[in-house]
Amino acid sequence: MSQNLSARNLLLIFFPLLAYLFSWYYNGSLIPLLVISSVMLLVFATAAVWPRLREGLPWPRGYLPVFMLLWLLWFWLTLFWSHVPYSSWFYFWTLGSVPLGFLAWVMLSEKDIGAVWPWFWRGIVASAWILAGIGLWQYYHLLGLGTGWQGLRPQGPLMDCNSYAAWMNLLFFPLIARYFVLDSDKDRSFLSRNIHWPALSYLVTIAVVLLADFSTSSRGGLLAWFCTLPFAVLGFRNRKGMLGRWLVILALVLIAFLLMNYPKGYDILGQLNPHYISSNIATVSRSLMWIATWHIFLAHPYLGTGLGSYFLFYPAYRLPGELASAGTYAHNDYIEFLAEGGLINLGFLLAFAGALMHALYRLIVRPARLGISEENRYWALGLVLGVFAITGHALGNFIFYNLPLSILAGIFLAQAWRLYHRQGDTAPLLPRLGINHPKIVQGALMLVVLLASWFLALDAAVYGLFSDNAWLDSLIANPNARAVFLMKAARFLEVARPQATQPWVYMGNAYLNLASQDTAMPTAQRRVLVEAALQQYHASLIGIPRQAGVYNAIGSVYRQYGSSLLGMTPQAAQDQAILAWRKGLALTPESVNLRSEIATTAFFDHGKVQEGIRFLQAGLQRPLFPEPWALLQWVIARNQWQLAHDPKAAEQTLIASLKASPDFAPSIELLRQIVQAER
Repeated sequence: MSQNLSARNLLLIFFPLLAYLFSWYYNGSLIPLLVISSVMLLVFATAAVWPRLREGLPWPRGYLPVFMLLWLLWFWLTLFWSHVPYSSWFYFWTLGSVPLGFLAWVMLSEKDIGAVWPWFWRGIVASAWILAGIGLWQYYHLLGLGTGWQGLRPQGPLMDCNSYAAWMNLLFFPLIARYFVLDSDKDRSFLSRNIHWPALSYLVTIAVVLLADFSTSSRGGLLAWFCTLPFAVLGFRNRKGMLGRWLVILALVLIAFLLMNYPKGYDILGQLNPHYISSNIATVSRSLMWIATWHIFLAHPYLGTGLGSYFLFYPAYRLPGELASAGTYAHNDYIEFLAEGGLINLGFLLAFAGALMHALYRLIVRPARLGISEENRYWALGLVLGVFAITGHALGNFIFYNLPLSILAGIFLAQAWRLYHRQGDTAPLLPRLGINHPKIVQGALMLVVLLASWFLALDAAVYGLFSDNAWLDSLIANPNARAVFLMKAARFLEVARPQATQPWVYMGNAYLNLASQDTAMPTAQRRVLVEAALQQYHASLIGIPRQAGVYNAIGSVYRQYGSSLLGMTPQAAQDQAILAWRKGLALTPESVNLRSEIATTAFFDHGKVQEGIRFLQAGLQRPLFPEPWALLQWVIARNQWQLAHDPKAAEQTLIASLKASPDFAPSIELLRQIVQAER
């Protein structure tokens, strides 16, 4: 390999592949993986465009590269008005991987593409085996544990089985395109007994991908696959023996479906029944989520709430009866794009879907006008169909919020574009713009890449030091030395990455702990520490203002130290505490702790027992998961017994709670205490 490929070719092969591989387990939380993947994608894009800059930046002709550039710029601009800019920063890299991957790939020269694509595609085929293997291992592991049919749904490296099914669909259609080409080009008939090993290897790969795909029992994945299949049948039909090849593929589909759904009793067929869909809790919950997402859009109709802000806004808009989702994503990329970026954001995604439809039209209906070989048409059609399948699946699930799917979608569409849209490049753009020294633009590009990589590296440090820092225990065994190191790191990151929330909160907690633990400290010094803690907490709200936990901490500081250290009157301290808690409760209305704190401070401490109980009972009207609902009932019952001196009402509250959550131990114990006290 090294004898045939230059160092540049190796970079162009491995960096996008590694960016793709490192993205597998990111899942919106493991920030270091996002950082590695994004930096590698940036390096790949820089290497791809570097020779073009040296030539004055000749631009690929056609509308799609311009559209992708505008889409990427739009994602970047949304960071400036996002309601949660630090959270949006991470989703800029996730969602922006589609246009960034596309632009990087179309900037490669024909010579580079000829050397890079075959090896890149081999890496994708190898990854298909690994991905399918992970899913099938999960499937049979769950089967061995005796998991019920509802839980027998592998997720692969992702956190969602539907997204994993979409991933398999994204790979399936390019695989069958390549199989059709190889099998039709062999020098023997379709039914020949002589084995054509390259075609057979693709056929086996397709079979493994189908097994993994159907193991998920994803209705959305199955519907997306079925809706895409007619386009594939129409497009892959002009070669001799195609009927037989299609029969082989459909036989594999049938076998995979029967094998993987047999342990589940083919329940997925019943799930496609309209009556089941209209009454199933998961489907009903999604419809409620979409209504709530529409309400988010109506509250922010122009520019939305900001990329990746959905999970921070949704708790305040969750509708009663919707308890089947974690509320992280809307399970519909289109309406989530609308809520997070307004009509313009949705317009870009719809235009992207329209570009796919236009590509299918040209590749299926008007292939003769393209002037390309049938092999290249098959290649391009398979790649476009894969992206088309997941774009359709995005109507019922979160798809482009999965980093590996976004990266592959951008690169696949770019490679298809290069195959079927052969119009060459424009004249160099930089001289037209009055820039006669390309090194200026190259230097600016390097500066942008270095700055972006620097901020991403700081984000990885924030995560590793303050979100998942168990590794530090073995590296710095002494707790005091470890605390000093973290404080120094936090102070540095506050300056270098002020939008990151964790360093501010860490230092706020540290100041507060010092003030509370060292009671011998002079009052003036303790006051300085408490004031510094408040400043830290408020500073942490700059990057992500919607943090109920921070408002809870601020309220607790005012309640505990407002009158004793901060020089406030008791009433003023109480008002500030209640105000902070109410802000937190507005963000997460399901918080039992915040509601209890408000009830105690605003009502119970002033003898307004019934008003406080009614305030707590109002929380039962919010959509609460079983455990928080049982906990709130327990809080209500405890106050009915201890403050309102109404044991009968407390018993009724606990009995109603135990009917819904019979194993909730605190309710059982409190009911036992009430019964014993009445004897």
